[in-house]
Amino acid sequence: MRTTADLPKFDLHVHLDGSMRPETVLELAKALPPRVRTTLPSDLESALIPPKRCSLEEYLQAFSITVAVLQTEEALTRAAYELCADAAAENVIYMEIRFAPLLHLREGLNQRRVVEAVLSGMRRAEEEFPIRTGLILCGMKQASTEDAITTAELAAEYAHAGVVGFDLAGPERGFPPSIHSEAVKIAKQAGMHVTIHAGEGCCPAHIREAIELGADRIGHGVYLYQDPATERLVAERKIPLEVCPTSNLQISGVMDSYSEHPLKRYLDLGIPVTINTDNRLMSQITVTHELQAVVDAFSLADEQVKAFLLNSANAAFAPDEVKGRLRAAVHAAF
Repeated sequence: MRTTADLPKFDLHVHLDGSMRPETVLELAKALPPRVRTTLPSDLESALIPPKRCSLEEYLQAFSITVAVLQTEEALTRAAYELCADAAAENVIYMEIRFAPLLHLREGLNQRRVVEAVLSGMRRAEEEFPIRTGLILCGMKQASTEDAITTAELAAEYAHAGVVGFDLAGPERGFPPSIHSEAVKIAKQAGMHVTIHAGEGCCPAHIREAIELGADRIGHGVYLYQDPATERLVAERKIPLEVCPTSNLQISGVMDSYSEHPLKRYLDLGIPVTINTDNRLMSQITVTHELQAVVDAFSLADEQVKAFLLNSANAAFAPDEVKGRLRAAVHAAF
């Protein structure tokens, strides 16, 4: 086997506004109108990096900065392009970027221009680097049901133009996925893939809700082991988990080291576990780092590493022909 750095890798769960280059954030922040700039923390560099241990709600505070600088087409295109370039540089061959388009309308953009700006950056990167990408649109759990429905309809509109899925993201406590059942229904009826953040920082019952709503994948699922019945269901149905080791370590509150992450338990139960970054900037990591951290924590053999990568290829919201090429790349590496 080649080194972890050399392996073809995947990132199925990565947030655009959580994975910007810090120098880009600072540059764009300087160009913000004073009325916006004065609302941001004085020490932006420190405010961008959440504590090593914090709640999900505390972790999400840093996004107020990155969302503030991503309010123009140029900034959105640049952020998407740079994320793809950074991923390709570490041999990520397939990545699904996600973001909430309705958070980027403050300076006059409409939702379609926002989506098209991000897709533009992704397409440019695909032309320059050996990476394939897809875009997932997020409805925010704490937002109105109308906003989530709008986002689901937007995802369906761009289903054949680069958008590959719909997601529900944001804080968990007090915001179960079922609040936005109508939005998920709209996405599913349009033939969209659906992934839902659930069991990230609390609330194992939310994982069951996500499954009942029809989620094809579960974002994080750290708390799944606390609901044995749902855990069995996930194993039986082979529902992929989008695990993000460092982010989970930061905010889950159920582990103090990578070796305590329940992902190995899930893997042993036959659940398709995938390894992802979540937020490269906020967690200060790469896909290579995340995969190596798991390899080291559990002393994984080559076949287990291969299984993680194949899980990602199989779970991708991509056409079968693309999945076939992704699997072939993994097999060739071993």
